[in-house]
Amino acid sequence: MVSMTEHQLSKTDFIQYLNCPKSLWLLQNKPSKYSHGEFTDFAKKLAAEGFMVEDQVQALVSTYPNADAYSFQEVFQTDEGLYAKADMVSKNDDGSIDLFEIKSSTSVDDKQPHNQLKDAAFQAIAATRCGKLVRNVFIVHLNKEYVREGAIDPRGLLTFADETVRVKALIPETENEIGEALAFLAEDEIDETSCTCLNLSKSRHCDSFEYFNPTIPKPSIYSLPRLSAKKRDTFVGEGRFSLDEIAVDEVTRLQQSVLKSHHANAPHINVEDIENFVSVLRYPLYHLDYETYASAIPIIDGTSPHGQFPFQFSLHVQQEDGQFEHYDFLADQPELPLRLIEKLKQSIGPIGSVVVWNKPFENTQNQNMASAYPEHADFLLDLVGRTVDLMDVFKTGYVDIKFGGSTSIKKVLPVVVPELSYEGMDVADGTAAMDAWSKMLAETDTDKRAFLRKALLEYCELDTLAMVRIFEFVLTQLKPA
Repeated sequence: MVSMTEHQLSKTDFIQYLNCPKSLWLLQNKPSKYSHGEFTDFAKKLAAEGFMVEDQVQALVSTYPNADAYSFQEVFQTDEGLYAKADMVSKNDDGSIDLFEIKSSTSVDDKQPHNQLKDAAFQAIAATRCGKLVRNVFIVHLNKEYVREGAIDPRGLLTFADETVRVKALIPETENEIGEALAFLAEDEIDETSCTCLNLSKSRHCDSFEYFNPTIPKPSIYSLPRLSAKKRDTFVGEGRFSLDEIAVDEVTRLQQSVLKSHHANAPHINVEDIENFVSVLRYPLYHLDYETYASAIPIIDGTSPHGQFPFQFSLHVQQEDGQFEHYDFLADQPELPLRLIEKLKQSIGPIGSVVVWNKPFENTQNQNMASAYPEHADFLLDLVGRTVDLMDVFKTGYVDIKFGGSTSIKKVLPVVVPELSYEGMDVADGTAAMDAWSKMLAETDTDKRAFLRKALLEYCELDTLAMVRIFEFVLTQLKPA
């Protein structure tokens, strides 16, 4: 039997255990078998922003009369293997301490898979077992109502949420879970034939899902879009993972299209749905895509934590004869989207449908800008009223099992217009675009700045060119063979 003290349980480990115990066991006991998930650009952005928020907390605390009572990244490590690094600790006059968890969110997240209260409870237990008396527990997060005006004001930016009562209420439960986790990690062998992620949606599957569940086919029930937890539990409980074992009348209309495509091993085409989409269009068609920026710490006046604003657009204007022109805009400095709106006004006429991919996103940007700039509200709200979502066609009109149950343009494009691709692009998704724009703004080297600018323009242009080509493909489905 492996000694429990040979296993370290950090806060990150503990949260992983709560989400999938076997995944953590594999990581610690058979690391060579563990498949680490990709550290995505989005994950990197979140990590970087966490440090930025901590910098703001340190700046604020440095102004306190008792600033020397505060310390950062203090480690609590126990003989049994608990390891916690507290974001901030303050020492009280009575010898007790207060713990502070610093988050880049705009509220306290108390649900899985990122339960911040569990984070804090783990920290409190580790500190207590190291001989500390924990008096209060705070979760420091961003104030979503804060609007930057001039230099960042940490007092307005930060919210110190006293979560002592809720965290201490979780202590007994969390202590039991910690004991179970340490005991589980100490097991020489476990059942490696499945894991609890079977009952979760694909986006919640652990990095070790394929290792523990190698017989799950592709595609499977996890390829059915918006599958309810109740229905998923039923299929899992009955051991029905293959789409071959699912009847059409067991699922929703949205899921039926995916299922029918799988059963036929061919695209499922509903010409009536496609005709209904095309019938509402008015030429010229304005294929529009925004790139937006959002950050934990607002970078310009007039913005709030994680508040999105467009810094770029691409627009392909398509005539009824198929001819099209391209227009674009990219801000060369940190600025609110007033110049972007002016360029849009010059490029979009009063008649014609605005075609987007994922209508709620573009409409939200237009509605937010209309609210922020009333002088442009008539134009922007008119765009909202004229906007149609090309993605809708691929929910029920043209569904291919090769999309993997997704309607993302990144999944649809390679199947229906394989000659166009995002592969090999220097900027290939929205998070990368945010990062590239941020780097471009900070870049002083003329050539490097020009390179980033070109990469951003090429990426955004491909988004709307892809819509043009996908729409042309849609039209071919209405023509007789």
